Amino acid sequence: MISFKGQRGYTLLEVLIALFLTAIIAAAGFEFFVTMHNQRVVQEDVSDMQQNSRNSLQEIVKTLRMAGYKVGSHIPYRINSDSLYVFYSNTQPVDTVLYYLDDYSEAELSRIDEAPSGLEPRKLMRKVNGAPAAIFADYIRFMLFNVVDSSTIQVSLVTQASKPDEAFSSNYGYRLYVSTELVKLRNVAL
Repeated sequence: MISFKGQRGYTLLEVLIALFLTAIIAAAGFEFFVTMHNQRVVQEDVSDMQQNSRNSLQEIVKTLRMAGYKVGSHIPYRINSDSLYVFYSNTQPVDTVLYYLDDYSEAELSRIDEAPSGLEPRKLMRKVNGAPAAIFADYIRFMLFNVVDSSTIQVSLVTQASKPDEAFSSNYGYRLYVSTELVKLRNVAL
Protein backbone atom coordinates (compact mmCIF):
# COMPACT_ATOMS: atom_id res chain seq x y z
CA MET A 1 0.00 0.00 0.00
CA ILE A 2 1.13 3.52 -0.83
CA SER A 3 1.68 5.90 1.99
CA PHE A 4 0.76 9.57 1.62
CA LYS A 5 2.55 10.76 4.74
CA GLY A 6 4.33 14.03 4.29
CA GLN A 7 2.31 14.98 1.22
CA ARG A 8 0.05 17.89 1.57
CA GLY A 9 -2.95 18.87 -0.66
CA TYR A 10 -4.51 22.22 -1.41
CA THR A 11 -6.56 23.92 1.22
CA LEU A 12 -10.05 25.16 0.51
CA LEU A 13 -8.80 28.74 0.67
CA GLU A 14 -6.11 28.10 -1.96
CA VAL A 15 -8.68 26.50 -4.31
CA LEU A 16 -11.06 29.46 -3.87
CA ILE A 17 -8.28 31.97 -4.58
CA ALA A 18 -7.27 30.02 -7.72
CA LEU A 19 -10.89 29.94 -8.91
CA PHE A 20 -11.27 33.67 -8.25
CA LEU A 21 -8.12 34.50 -10.25
CA THR A 22 -9.22 32.19 -13.08
CA ALA A 23 -12.63 33.89 -13.16
CA ILE A 24 -11.01 37.33 -13.38
CA ILE A 25 -8.77 36.25 -16.25
CA ALA A 26 -11.69 34.54 -18.05
CA ALA A 27 -13.89 37.65 -17.65
CA ALA A 28 -11.14 39.88 -19.04
CA GLY A 29 -10.64 37.50 -21.96
CA PHE A 30 -14.38 37.41 -22.65
CA GLU A 31 -14.60 41.21 -22.50
CA PHE A 32 -11.70 41.46 -24.96
CA PHE A 33 -13.42 38.97 -27.29
CA VAL A 34 -16.72 40.88 -27.19
CA THR A 35 -14.97 44.21 -27.86
CA MET A 36 -13.01 42.80 -30.79
CA HIS A 37 -16.15 41.14 -32.22
CA ASN A 38 -18.11 44.41 -32.01
CA GLN A 39 -15.27 46.32 -33.68
CA ARG A 40 -15.15 43.75 -36.48
CA VAL A 41 -18.91 44.07 -37.06
CA VAL A 42 -18.69 47.88 -37.15
CA GLN A 43 -15.67 47.80 -39.46
CA GLU A 44 -17.45 45.38 -41.79
CA ASP A 45 -20.47 47.71 -41.90
CA VAL A 46 -18.24 50.73 -42.61
CA SER A 47 -16.44 48.80 -45.34
CA ASP A 48 -19.76 47.81 -46.94
CA MET A 49 -20.93 51.43 -46.78
CA GLN A 50 -17.77 52.70 -48.47
CA GLN A 51 -17.90 50.01 -51.16
CA ASN A 52 -21.59 50.76 -51.81
CA SER A 53 -20.78 54.45 -52.22
CA ARG A 54 -17.79 53.91 -54.51
CA ASN A 55 -19.62 51.42 -56.74
CA SER A 56 -22.70 53.62 -57.06
CA LEU A 57 -20.67 56.73 -57.77
CA GLN A 58 -18.53 54.98 -60.38
CA GLU A 59 -21.61 53.71 -62.23
CA ILE A 60 -23.20 57.18 -62.21
CA VAL A 61 -19.91 58.67 -63.49
CA LYS A 62 -19.63 56.04 -66.23
CA THR A 63 -23.18 56.77 -67.41
CA LEU A 64 -22.69 60.54 -67.16
CA ARG A 65 -19.59 60.35 -69.37
CA MET A 66 -21.84 58.95 -72.10
CA ALA A 67 -24.08 62.05 -71.96
CA GLY A 68 -24.65 63.48 -75.43
CA TYR A 69 -23.16 60.54 -77.32
CA LYS A 70 -24.73 60.49 -80.83
CA VAL A 71 -27.85 62.43 -79.86
CA GLY A 72 -27.30 65.46 -82.07
CA SER A 73 -29.14 68.52 -80.80
CA HIS A 74 -30.89 66.67 -77.93
CA ILE A 75 -29.84 67.88 -74.47
CA PRO A 76 -27.14 65.60 -73.00
CA TYR A 77 -28.38 65.62 -69.39
CA ARG A 78 -30.89 67.21 -67.05
CA ILE A 79 -30.54 67.72 -63.30
CA ASN A 80 -33.57 68.16 -61.02
CA SER A 81 -32.50 68.54 -57.38
CA ASP A 82 -31.59 64.92 -56.47
CA SER A 83 -32.30 63.29 -59.83
CA LEU A 84 -30.19 63.01 -62.95
CA TYR A 85 -31.35 62.24 -66.49
CA VAL A 86 -28.63 61.21 -68.94
CA PHE A 87 -29.37 61.08 -72.68
CA TYR A 88 -27.20 59.26 -75.23
CA SER A 89 -27.63 56.90 -78.15
CA ASN A 90 -26.60 53.30 -77.76
CA THR A 91 -29.54 50.93 -78.36
CA GLN A 92 -32.21 53.47 -79.34
CA PRO A 93 -32.27 56.86 -81.07
CA VAL A 94 -32.15 58.42 -77.59
CA ASP A 95 -31.46 56.25 -74.56
CA THR A 96 -32.51 57.72 -71.23
CA VAL A 97 -31.01 56.76 -67.89
CA LEU A 98 -32.54 58.23 -64.76
CA TYR A 99 -30.94 58.13 -61.31
CA TYR A 100 -33.05 59.34 -58.39
CA LEU A 101 -33.55 58.83 -54.67
CA ASP A 102 -36.69 57.15 -53.40
CA ASP A 103 -38.05 56.54 -49.91
CA TYR A 104 -38.32 53.01 -48.56
CA SER A 105 -41.77 51.49 -48.34
CA GLU A 106 -43.16 50.49 -44.94
CA ALA A 107 -42.32 46.83 -45.64
CA GLU A 108 -38.74 47.73 -46.58
CA LEU A 109 -38.35 49.96 -43.52
CA SER A 110 -39.40 47.09 -41.26
CA ARG A 111 -36.27 45.19 -42.36
CA ILE A 112 -33.99 48.16 -41.66
CA ASP A 113 -32.75 49.23 -38.23
CA GLU A 114 -34.97 52.08 -37.16
CA ALA A 115 -33.32 55.43 -37.77
CA PRO A 116 -34.49 58.57 -36.01
CA SER A 117 -37.16 60.56 -37.83
CA GLY A 118 -35.66 62.63 -40.62
CA LEU A 119 -32.55 60.48 -40.82
CA GLU A 120 -34.05 57.51 -42.61
CA PRO A 121 -31.87 56.42 -45.51
CA ARG A 122 -33.19 56.36 -49.03
CA LYS A 123 -32.57 54.03 -51.92
CA LEU A 124 -30.87 55.03 -55.14
CA MET A 125 -33.03 54.02 -58.09
CA ARG A 126 -31.96 53.55 -61.70
CA LYS A 127 -34.39 53.56 -64.61
CA VAL A 128 -33.22 52.82 -68.15
CA ASN A 129 -35.48 53.84 -71.03
CA GLY A 130 -39.01 52.48 -70.43
CA ALA A 131 -37.97 49.64 -68.12
CA PRO A 132 -39.22 49.68 -64.53
CA ALA A 133 -36.99 51.41 -62.02
CA ALA A 134 -34.65 49.14 -60.08
CA ILE A 135 -32.95 49.63 -56.74
CA PHE A 136 -29.37 50.52 -57.54
CA ALA A 137 -27.99 51.13 -54.03
CA ASP A 138 -29.22 51.16 -50.43
CA TYR A 139 -28.64 53.43 -47.44
CA ILE A 140 -28.12 56.65 -49.39
CA ARG A 141 -28.55 59.80 -47.32
CA PHE A 142 -28.42 62.23 -50.24
CA MET A 143 -27.07 62.81 -53.72
CA LEU A 144 -25.92 66.16 -55.11
CA PHE A 145 -25.07 67.32 -58.63
CA ASN A 146 -23.18 70.57 -59.18
CA VAL A 147 -22.53 71.94 -62.68
CA VAL A 148 -18.99 73.32 -62.53
CA ASP A 149 -18.83 74.48 -66.15
CA SER A 150 -20.36 73.52 -69.49
CA SER A 151 -18.48 70.23 -69.66
CA THR A 152 -17.84 69.36 -65.99
CA ILE A 153 -20.24 68.11 -63.34
CA GLN A 154 -19.42 67.34 -59.72
CA VAL A 155 -21.29 64.33 -58.35
CA SER A 156 -21.46 63.79 -54.58
CA LEU A 157 -23.00 60.81 -52.83
CA VAL A 158 -23.47 60.44 -49.07
CA THR A 159 -24.11 56.94 -47.77
CA GLN A 160 -24.75 55.83 -44.22
CA ALA A 161 -23.98 52.68 -42.32
CA SER A 162 -26.79 50.17 -42.10
CA LYS A 163 -26.59 49.94 -38.29
CA PRO A 164 -25.84 52.52 -35.61
CA ASP A 165 -22.52 52.26 -33.81
CA GLU A 166 -22.84 52.68 -30.04
CA ALA A 167 -19.30 54.06 -29.81
CA PHE A 168 -20.02 56.79 -32.39
CA SER A 169 -21.82 59.81 -30.97
CA SER A 170 -22.58 61.90 -34.09
CA ASN A 171 -25.65 61.34 -36.29
CA TYR A 172 -27.33 59.18 -33.65
CA GLY A 173 -24.57 56.61 -34.10
CA TYR A 174 -24.85 56.30 -37.89
CA ARG A 175 -21.54 56.69 -39.68
CA LEU A 176 -21.59 58.57 -42.99
CA TYR A 177 -19.31 58.34 -46.00
CA VAL A 178 -19.07 61.12 -48.58
CA SER A 179 -17.71 60.36 -52.04
CA THR A 180 -17.29 63.03 -54.69
CA GLU A 181 -16.05 62.98 -58.25
CA LEU A 182 -15.64 65.54 -61.02
CA VAL A 183 -16.92 64.23 -64.35
CA LYS A 184 -15.68 65.59 -67.66
CA LEU A 185 -18.45 65.19 -70.21
CA ARG A 186 -16.75 63.83 -73.33
CA ASN A 187 -19.59 64.17 -75.79
CA VAL A 188 -20.89 67.65 -75.03
CA ALA A 189 -20.19 70.40 -77.54
CA LEU A 190 -18.44 73.27 -75.83
